[in-house]
Amino acid sequence: MELKSIYEGIFKFLIDYSFNWLSYNLNYPLSKPWRVNFDITHRCPLRCIMCNVWKKKVEVNKELSLEELKKLIDEIYEWGIDHISFAGGETLVRAKDVIELIKYASNKPNMRVDLITNGVYLNKSLCKKLLESNVSKIALSLDGAKKETHDFIRGKGNFNQVIKAAKILKKFRRKLNKKVELEFSTVVMSYNFRELVDIFNLMRKIGFDFINYQAVVLDNTFTWKSEILKSYESDIWIKEEDIPELEKIVLKLVLLKKITGQIRNTRRYLLSLPKYFKEKEKFKTGKCIVGYSYINIDPYGNINICGLGPNLNVKNESLRKIWKSKKYKMTRILIKKCKKPCLMLCYEKLNFKELLEAWLEVRGWI
Repeated sequence: MELKSIYEGIFKFLIDYSFNWLSYNLNYPLSKPWRVNFDITHRCPLRCIMCNVWKKKVEVNKELSLEELKKLIDEIYEWGIDHISFAGGETLVRAKDVIELIKYASNKPNMRVDLITNGVYLNKSLCKKLLESNVSKIALSLDGAKKETHDFIRGKGNFNQVIKAAKILKKFRRKLNKKVELEFSTVVMSYNFRELVDIFNLMRKIGFDFINYQAVVLDNTFTWKSEILKSYESDIWIKEEDIPELEKIVLKLVLLKKITGQIRNTRRYLLSLPKYFKEKEKFKTGKCIVGYSYINIDPYGNINICGLGPNLNVKNESLRKIWKSKKYKMTRILIKKCKKPCLMLCYEKLNFKELLEAWLEVRGWI
């Protein structure tokens, strides 16, 4: 790599960090978000044991239409944001719309488009259409190296479906000569933490590019009812007596990351996992900048960060106006006061050493 490129990269990092630091301390966004995520629907055919999204009331007729979503993509692109993602619920409940949206967004220069799916609808036809749409990344949920483990968590027959879909995607990527990144996403919990290394090995065996580990949250709808916050005795939570075993597994993952570069998480994220499960509600690391780095739009057009607001709808106001609104300012204040334990993957922290380390890791410099 040329020395000039290295200097330019370091300079950009320092500028980005400075803007984030100033934004956080001034409680005013001096820069645009890095990424926008669309929860395209709350509909899902699975009933995963760690998920509460499927329990939410679904109002299909109120979901953002294809044209409304296209207008939002135009607005995002004109704002200068070059990274969007589609999630759910199960994203591919709206497969026809999603494929059209990926095509629409990927035709915009330098736009990255990611798709997260549980794989339940992925057959040969849909896999081919997704790859032909020029999606940048497809992340498939895989929560066990063993059929019994994954199916216990996600439902009978889903393991075989996910593995079959993964192999089809790999085959079509080669056949169509596409550069799409193929990734597994694993929710870390008591039922599968002993299989984390085996899941990594399965990812390599199938021929996927990466794996991402996400620590389980007790309420992924972020309504944070008091009874949920008190439920650390839940069967999905890794118990204190198992933390030493988890620590050994994490060290293996850190080594595999260093050797292969195929684990998306930062080294620091992986090393935080045992502490997260051990300290529970006392867990805290860095200053959360999600209010300055990320926008999440729900199926109905509402913008809400971790259940803290601003509860504004994109049907009524532009994204940029919402981003700089007084309600968003109040939400950022609430985020600063947040005491909830969190290792969500949108969880960038305002910590110079941690951000620099993550930035260097992404570029393969450490």
